[in-house]
Amino acid sequence: MKVTIKDIAAKAGVSVSAVSFALNDKPGVSKATQERVRRVAAELGYIQPPSRHTSVPEQGGAVVKVLKILRHGHTINASHNFFIDAYLEGINEIAHQQGITIEIGTFGSNTKMSRIVEMMQSYSPTLGYLILGTELSEEDMHQILSTQNNVVFMDTYVDYIPAHFVDMNNTDTVYQAINHLRQYGHKKIGMIKSSVSTKNFSLRERAFHQVMHDFGLEVDPSFIVDVDSTFDGAYRDMLRHMEGNPGLPTAFFATNDIMALGCMKAFHEKGLSIPDDLSLVGFDNLPMSEMSSPPLTTIDVFKHKIAQYALNILLTGHGNKPCTTSVKTLIDGRLISRSSVRRIGS
Repeated sequence: MKVTIKDIAAKAGVSVSAVSFALNDKPGVSKATQERVRRVAAELGYIQPPSRHTSVPEQGGAVVKVLKILRHGHTINASHNFFIDAYLEGINEIAHQQGITIEIGTFGSNTKMSRIVEMMQSYSPTLGYLILGTELSEEDMHQILSTQNNVVFMDTYVDYIPAHFVDMNNTDTVYQAINHLRQYGHKKIGMIKSSVSTKNFSLRERAFHQVMHDFGLEVDPSFIVDVDSTFDGAYRDMLRHMEGNPGLPTAFFATNDIMALGCMKAFHEKGLSIPDDLSLVGFDNLPMSEMSSPPLTTIDVFKHKIAQYALNILLTGHGNKPCTTSVKTLIDGRLISRSSVRRIGS
């Protein structure tokens, strides 16, 4: 079996990006970490792909800058490091083959967008920017596009902005989740959502109403629960909701795993058994969803493919500044069926 940098990261106990830095002699990791990563790589028999400059000619070095921009930190945080590392791993696989240097920039939620725009205007990587757009508003995107850089946004999607986007197909994946519950006999299906501002959350909420309508299932407003998007916040908000002894659906769809798992803790505390009393489906397939009790049925997002499509679009559009013909790519996911959904009825 082919050894990947993800395998090395797991055994060495570091992030995927740290493995990439260590194997490519880039700053950002300590000497001790670099030695440990190289030792583990040798033990696993990892063969590092040779650098090749076939698709993109080197002109002072082919560079792609990946920007991780936090606006509130409720969705880009430590709970989603696995998700972000998977994006970076997908990017690095192609970058190694193409001889491309990947630079990573992280901006905290206290950094003004004007400062980020100023940086982008003063530094234009030879190939352009891949931007993790999870928490970006549409106004943020317009400001980024004003820099006239070659840009592709990942993990977000807006129909009417003339820019390149690569995102998961929220409509198709929500359909898979609701259809799974329907096939298990559930008709009273609620949604755990968050008012935290992300485009993917709003797309999943819109898809929930659309899919329920298409299946002829009624959406009961009392079964729509708004919670914070962090684990502790979702737990706290669901406990508060349960204090009024509300009526419950037979199943909830949660717009991400963190909210689902926080609410699962609240349900357990209120004496509800999952899935005997209430079925639950999440979204993201984070590692903790497989280790919860019971393991969480969820949507697996093809993070590697999203990142690799985004990089390929960036390379194809090299030099096209500003974007004249935008490309919007949606990648389907798949439902991972575990033990948090119970079959009811006949």
